[in-house]
Amino acid sequence: MSVTAVEHKYESEVYRSREGRHLLHNLYRKLLAELNVPLAERMVKTDFGDTHVMLYGHPAGRPVLVFYGEYALNPLAVRPLVRGLDLNRFRLIVPDPVGQVGFSTEKRLSFSRAEYGEWACQVMDALELSAAPVLGCSFGAGIALQLCETSVLRIERLLLVMPSGLAGVSTLSGIIRLAREAQKKNVLTADGVKKALQSVWPFPPADVTDAIRMLMLHAKAENGTVNYFSRKSLRKLNAPVCVIAEKSDALFPGEAVIERAQKIIPYLKEFHLLSTGGGHCCLFAPDEQAGCFTAMSDFILAAT
Repeated sequence: MSVTAVEHKYESEVYRSREGRHLLHNLYRKLLAELNVPLAERMVKTDFGDTHVMLYGHPAGRPVLVFYGEYALNPLAVRPLVRGLDLNRFRLIVPDPVGQVGFSTEKRLSFSRAEYGEWACQVMDALELSAAPVLGCSFGAGIALQLCETSVLRIERLLLVMPSGLAGVSTLSGIIRLAREAQKKNVLTADGVKKALQSVWPFPPADVTDAIRMLMLHAKAENGTVNYFSRKSLRKLNAPVCVIAEKSDALFPGEAVIERAQKIIPYLKEFHLLSTGGGHCCLFAPDEQAGCFTAMSDFILAAT
């Protein structure tokens, strides 16, 4: 009697297929190698699953915990920080969020149940990082703000860059729609990607267009939910805060973000409203952002 092997259906909350997972992991490694900076990586355990952590910069640099945006790749998301900040002075500690593309557990977390804040705290525990400056970009700012709610004493200084959670209405739905259409047809052109990104990233480099195309084709397209914070939810935050926003940001318009931050953040020490016309991803043009990165560095290094 012959025995027929049973083929198990591939199930993931992040990737559409095993092949797509493999392709995106290879892309992650390729982008990582291109950064040409000192690197280290670790896997740590949390109650929400294993978490992969990248460390960028000199081991003796000041550790800065970084959370980046949704629907992104770790080495691509931190590229402007790696290029714009002096990594002899900083060591960026950047976990792949659980439930996002990367090497962490493929199980999505819930913002409404404060799981991102608890996860971030457990990552710090696993890394034996009692407290640190925290930098949150885009969706990652929401993670940082939720950490403020769950474990406020872990944050020495808080830097929010083009942050979610303060003001603005997400326009990612158009990108998600395009991704879903592309996934049905298994095809998406570079021009289609550029058109989808127009409102948030007017002039993406060719390699970024290719990376976003890969994400659209192979990562599950979930509608990201923006959770807004209130003065009451942040009332215990006593760390100095700096907010950097972009006037032309279609996701989180800079003027509205700054106005809201002034109302609800107790210790807002400084803010910067950029007007480069670079949209939500304006930091990817570091030559135009020298002053911005200087301000970020000075804020992180200032005495608490």
